[in-house]
Amino acid sequence: MSAKQEQWGSNFGFVMAMIASAVGLGSIWRFPYIVGTNGGSAFIILYIFLIIVVGIIGMSVEVALGRNSGVDAIDAYTKHAPKSKALGYMGILTGFILMSIYSVLGAWVLHYVMQSLLFNLTSLPSDHFYQFITSYEPSLWQLLFILMSAAIVSAGVSKGIEKYSSLINIILLVLIIIVTIRSVTLPGAMEGIKYLLKPDFAKLIDSNVWLMAIGHAFFSLSLGAGAAITFGCYVKKETNIIKSSAITGFTTLGMALLMGFAIFPAVFAAGAKPDSGPGLLFEVLPHVFANIKGGSIFAILFFIATFLAALTSTFSMIESLIIRIMTVTKAKRTTVTWSLTAILIVISLPMSLSYNLLSGVILFDRNLMGNVEFLIDKILMPLNSIILLIIAGWFWKSKGILQELSNNGSIRLPMQNLMLWAIRVILPLFILIILLKPLVEYLVAK
Repeated sequence: MSAKQEQWGSNFGFVMAMIASAVGLGSIWRFPYIVGTNGGSAFIILYIFLIIVVGIIGMSVEVALGRNSGVDAIDAYTKHAPKSKALGYMGILTGFILMSIYSVLGAWVLHYVMQSLLFNLTSLPSDHFYQFITSYEPSLWQLLFILMSAAIVSAGVSKGIEKYSSLINIILLVLIIIVTIRSVTLPGAMEGIKYLLKPDFAKLIDSNVWLMAIGHAFFSLSLGAGAAITFGCYVKKETNIIKSSAITGFTTLGMALLMGFAIFPAVFAAGAKPDSGPGLLFEVLPHVFANIKGGSIFAILFFIATFLAALTSTFSMIESLIIRIMTVTKAKRTTVTWSLTAILIVISLPMSLSYNLLSGVILFDRNLMGNVEFLIDKILMPLNSIILLIIAGWFWKSKGILQELSNNGSIRLPMQNLMLWAIRVILPLFILIILLKPLVEYLVAK
C-alpha cells in the first residue's frame, strides 16, 4: 500500500496518535526532573505559555503542511519551496536520530518494568541504576524495545499506529491517575503539592531556563522532527487541524502536570530530593516506592505506564522516514520498516554504550548521548520549526496556510492577519531569540 492510500480511520484516531506521539518520556521522565531543577511551578508556568503560544500553532502548521502535501514530509517542504529538499531530510532525520535516544530510555524503562514485576524494585541497592547503565545489559533491552516499536509500525497507519495508540492512551491515563491518587494521599505529600504550585519567579530571568522550556516544548510535542507533518499526510480534508492540535497540546500539558502530581508529592513524602536530575525516575522513585504502603504494586503500575508512553512516542519517529522511502521506492511497508529497523539498531547502540564502552567520549561536559540529545531538542527541533514556519508563511502562495487551516474557509479563523504574521515573523523571531540568548550571554561573559 502506498503512502498516499493510507488515511486515519477517524479524526479521533488521528488525535489519539498525535497524543500518543506527544505524551511520552518527555512528559513522564523528562518533565518532572527539569521542573525539579528549574524553579518548580515557575518553569511550569513558562512551559504552559510556550505550549499555547508556540506549540499549538507550530503543530497546526506542520499538520497543515502534511495534509496539503498528502505524500510525505519531504514533499511538504518542496511543494512550496522547491529547493528545500535538504532541509526536509534534516527534519525527518532529526526524528529518526531522536529515536536512538528514546530507545535507550525505553531500554531502561523495560528493565525497571521487569524488576517491578519480579517485586525486586523496592529492594534494589541505591547504586543499582548506575550499575545497570554502566553494564552491557541495556543494549539487550534496547534491541527488544526497537523491535516492539517496529512490529506495530509495520502493521500500518490504521491497523497499527492508530489502533494501538488509542488503546494505550486509555490504559496510560488510568494507570497514571491511580498512581497520582496514591501519591497525593501520602503523609507529607502536601509539601510536594506546594512545590508544584508555589513558583520561584526569579528563575524566569535565567535565559537557560527559557532555553530548557522551549526545548522541552518541542521535545514533548515532537515538533521539528517530521512527526506532525507525517501524521498530517494521513489527515482527512474535513478535519479541524487547529482544534486537533489544541486537544493534543492541552492533553500533553495535562498529562505532564498529572505526572508532576504523581511524582513530587511521593518524593517529598519519602524525604527525597526533587532536584535529583535525570535520575529522578530511576534512582529516586524506587526508593520512594520502597517507603510507601503497597509500593511494589504502584511501582508496577507506574513503570508499565512509563513503558507504554515511551513505546507510543516512537511510532512517529520511524514513520516519517518510512513514508518517504515508500514514496520513492514503491516498496512495501514491511520491507521498508524492517530495513530501517536494522539501520536504527546500528546507530542506536552507541547511545547505550555512552555509559560504558564509550563513556570516555566527553564533549562540553556531556557524553555522546547527552550531546546528541542537546543537538536535537535545543538546536535541530527548534531550527526545523523556524524553517517550517517560514515556508508556510512566506513560500505558500496566496496565504495558503490560512486556507488550509480554515478548510478553505469552512472554519472561521479569528484574527487571521495576526495569525499569519505570527507564523511569518513573530514565532520564528521569538524561537530564534530564545535559541541565541544563552550563546550571546556566554560570549559577552567571556
